[in-house]
Amino acid sequence: MIQLLDKWNRHYQNADFSLATPARVLRENIHLLAVPGRALDLACGLAGNAIFLEKQGFQVDAIDSSSLLIQKLKQYINRNQLNINPILQDIETQPLLSSHYDVIVVSYFLSREIFPNIIDALTPGGLLVYQTWSQERVSDKGPKRQAFRLAKGELLTLCKNLQLVYYREDEMIGDISKGFRDKVFYIGKRC
Repeated sequence: MIQLLDKWNRHYQNADFSLATPARVLRENIHLLAVPGRALDLACGLAGNAIFLEKQGFQVDAIDSSSLLIQKLKQYINRNQLNINPILQDIETQPLLSSHYDVIVVSYFLSREIFPNIIDALTPGGLLVYQTWSQERVSDKGPKRQAFRLAKGELLTLCKNLQLVYYREDEMIGDISKGFRDKVFYIGKRC
């Protein structure tokens, strides 16, 4: 675990939050989210989702396990007077609070074991917005290991206790030079 944290701390050594962008599934479906509300950018990285949600009027927590990243994010938030709460937390060992968030956004992070906790952390009617890598890929982008990519339809199984709102996985059909290849997009609602 320490080696993994060291890896992410090195990765974020030169973090530039001005380059952060929200997940495509969030950006293109923002109209589905009820504002104001409490939102979480889980495994936030450069906090593109958190910054986007804060600008939409959400009260936002941004969680990551990289201490260096959270330190740099705090500085960025203070300089830019953003209303985002950065939290240093390893969500694989420290669970989220139950029924706490109206929206949880996860992009390019996959830990299958914590899906029950993520779903439990949603308020009734809350939305999970998820975007990550697919095992059906047409490019070299994303993680090399299949374990860090979703199998076809796997996200639907992991989120079977949520009501499906939006799902897209273009697979390997048609003109693979077009569309949203390499990725899975999902929005589900806790009933």
